[in-house]
Amino acid sequence: MRVRIAVLVLRLRAAADSRLGRWALGAVLRAADSGVPRALRAVAHSMETHGQEAVFGAWLMPSVSRASPGRWASPLVAGLPQGPTPVPAMLVDAAWQDWLDQDDAELWSLLKRWGPAPTTSELQVRFLSRLALGDDGVPLEERTLIDAALRFDHPIGERARAWLLAQSAPETIDLFCEAALDSPRAATFCAEHHLAPADQVQRAIFFVRTRQLEQYRALDPDGSLLTLGYRGASDEERSVLRVEMSGLGILDVVRVLAGQSSQEEDFASLSEHERAYVAEQLADRRDWDRLWSLTLLMSLHEAVQTADEFGDWRPRGEDDRRVFEALRAADSIAVARFVEGLAGAGPFSSLPRTRIWPTDTDEQPIAVQALDFAPDGIQLAFAGRGPRHCAGIVDLASLTLVWLEDHLPHPAQRIAHLGSDAMIVVAGKQIHYADENGTLALYTQPGDVRDVERIAGDRAFIVTARNPEVPAAWTVFTGRSGGNLTDSGMLRQQGRITPRTPVVDAEGRLIAVVDDPGNIVVADLADSAVNKLSGPEILRHNANSAALSPSALLCGTHSGGLHVWHEPLTTSQTPVTTHPWTYGTSPIHLAWSPALDRFLAVTGTHLELLDVPPTRDTPPPEDPVPEQIPLLADQSRARASCARVSPAGDLLAVAGLEEGAVDIYVLTALALRPLIAKPMGVMGHGELTKVITVMEHPVLDESSRQALGLLRMCLEHRFRHDVGLGGATRSVAPGDYEIELGEHPEREGDV
Repeated sequence: MRVRIAVLVLRLRAAADSRLGRWALGAVLRAADSGVPRALRAVAHSMETHGQEAVFGAWLMPSVSRASPGRWASPLVAGLPQGPTPVPAMLVDAAWQDWLDQDDAELWSLLKRWGPAPTTSELQVRFLSRLALGDDGVPLEERTLIDAALRFDHPIGERARAWLLAQSAPETIDLFCEAALDSPRAATFCAEHHLAPADQVQRAIFFVRTRQLEQYRALDPDGSLLTLGYRGASDEERSVLRVEMSGLGILDVVRVLAGQSSQEEDFASLSEHERAYVAEQLADRRDWDRLWSLTLLMSLHEAVQTADEFGDWRPRGEDDRRVFEALRAADSIAVARFVEGLAGAGPFSSLPRTRIWPTDTDEQPIAVQALDFAPDGIQLAFAGRGPRHCAGIVDLASLTLVWLEDHLPHPAQRIAHLGSDAMIVVAGKQIHYADENGTLALYTQPGDVRDVERIAGDRAFIVTARNPEVPAAWTVFTGRSGGNLTDSGMLRQQGRITPRTPVVDAEGRLIAVVDDPGNIVVADLADSAVNKLSGPEILRHNANSAALSPSALLCGTHSGGLHVWHEPLTTSQTPVTTHPWTYGTSPIHLAWSPALDRFLAVTGTHLELLDVPPTRDTPPPEDPVPEQIPLLADQSRARASCARVSPAGDLLAVAGLEEGAVDIYVLTALALRPLIAKPMGVMGHGELTKVITVMEHPVLDESSRQALGLLRMCLEHRFRHDVGLGGATRSVAPGDYEIELGEHPEREGDV
């Protein structure tokens, strides 16, 4: 809009807040800023007509006046105030805000005439305006003062720092020193004016972080104050302190990080980065004695890595040298992989495992289809197919075949290890008793056979099969080695039941026969009591696995459901139901582990630890599968065909992950998961006992045994003055994870 037209619009008394009035006033004000006489006269007329507030309110719009600070050179404000009329409050407030944002000499000259910010301004602007004008009695808010004092590019900063020095308030100085840690210019100001926190510990930290070495030496000659400050600092602050301490050179950073006393937990409580930092500092100083004293307080994989830093140095004591050489001889990569896998900290969470390769008498591999442990867990029975149908027993202590039968007439679908080197084999519609003397077909041979399980008694077992006398009915037979099968009668008068899977508790006395979750019969061999359980309210799919503990019965379904009945298993209460799995991903095996005191599930790819409510009234967990462990972490496509947990719950055998192989996992190693990656300095005799228990398991693979043996050696060396713990543990070379059975020419070590 042209100026003359805008002037005309204003003379016609267009409302200042109307759209046309705003356009006209804006055009006139822009022209007045450039000194156009007609526009200046029109502005003066508008002030008389609409008032100063309306005119300067429009002028302060960014689209009208120029950017700050240039707009304050406008002739519209240069002569203010004029006469007795005060400068509008909004104009004074805007001027102070612009000046506090960016210093300008011409604007400052206006503010000295106009005075402090009005009461309508923000509290911070009012305080700083009075401080800028020299009012030393202004009651400043601490945070406002500190923010102003940190400005070294503005006059308000100088006035704020002068006020800080004059008032000398300890709390305010503490805040400024804290802020100075992130401002080199503020840190320099503190050093020049001898400002430091009042607290002695914080003062020591402040001197280190601002690199005032002489002041630090005088304050904290023994490093005790800095040690206290370091221990109370956050991880981020500790990281910064380590950098600054290194920059000071002669400061004993090791003492600060590792602690003043000889208590082992001082060093062991540090983070892994801090322990590595201490080791690096000591190695740089070639302080080998002190580094060795700390090495056995590190985590196992850190100790192995640190042992490589000593060069030709050796400790003085004979026992120290023995442990030192064992650490030097260990494979740091293998130890780190073992610790990381067992701790579940890396991408390849794992358990120690031994792999065996069953072969037949012609050295041909066997595709294992069924597994079962001996009652005492020292043997593993297997059945499968090589060139012929096979079944046999492996001694797990020596990993040798006890016997092998490779001329079964039919494929073996189910087996049960009876102890005493004997097993029951279900082959087709026949039941065979097998031991090292051969295979015997039992006298009574039912029709269709569903499953077989060992029960309490000398080589006693049960078989679920069709009753040969009533082909439409199923029954549970009991038998012993070499004898006839006898109808147990447990399914009589229980209605129509088609057993899908029987399950026996760890003691072999409680039997549950599962048809589907709505059709389960429980029998107690101790008192011959038989009970039928109530099923879930909603039944969708049949059962595919079950497990018994001393207090509960679990049943999994094809749809991924999990039903739990709690003791007493004689009530009519419905089960607690959860859905841990989706359809098609349900477990191939459920089991109770007395060693771990929990239920386990084995899927085609994972071992899963289940969280089962201990009582019916306990609310179900949010996640019934809190932990999963890959069976083969480095082979995601591998799928298990069958699995079995030992009666004691300390071992898991899995077949099918690789053709012809059976993997045996040491489940008790899970007890080491919470501690294996921790510093050895925080481990006690209880942790040593757990390590020894797992290490001495006969099935443990040699590589894991070596790593745990190294940990045991280090702990026993630490505790050697506390209590006698037996002889020293020798260090062995890393062994192969795969141990083979049979005499296959391509597999070394086959028996």
